[in-house]
Amino acid sequence: MPIIKKQDNNTREGSSPGLEVRDIVGAEQGTHALKIGEVTIAPNTRLPRHIHTNTEEVMIVLEGTLDAVVGRERMTITPGHAVLAPAGTTHGFVNRSDEVARILFIFPTHTPDRVQSRVEGATSGFVSEAGLSGYRSPQDRPLEHRD
Repeated sequence: MPIIKKQDNNTREGSSPGLEVRDIVGAEQGTHALKIGEVTIAPNTRLPRHIHTNTEEVMIVLEGTLDAVVGRERMTITPGHAVLAPAGTTHGFVNRSDEVARILFIFPTHTPDRVQSRVEGATSGFVSEAGLSGYRSPQDRPLEHRD
């Protein structure tokens, strides 16, 4: 089993402004299916709500404070909290603080799909998101109640 040095990991921009992803373990390191990485979420930034239709995901907060949404459940989470998103479940995070947040993500597959999601009749996740970076479009912003 190889020892993987942090400096040998691939780091890339995330799916939205203010996100950075570091791939830690995957096929390149010799795993059969496991994929582990880390997402750094800049202050006042969100990781947009999305789903993985083909797999579950576990996310563990390493640093910072985040507002998490999983399905219709919302909660503020801090280091040590773990979030389980079963396959097909909407999930996302908002970093409302002035400090960087980091989460470790774990997939039981090398190839998780990722689909941006919206829940009919729901806000984009958090009542006071206005002004946070990472919006896909004006329609993705909160928060008027729409019938």
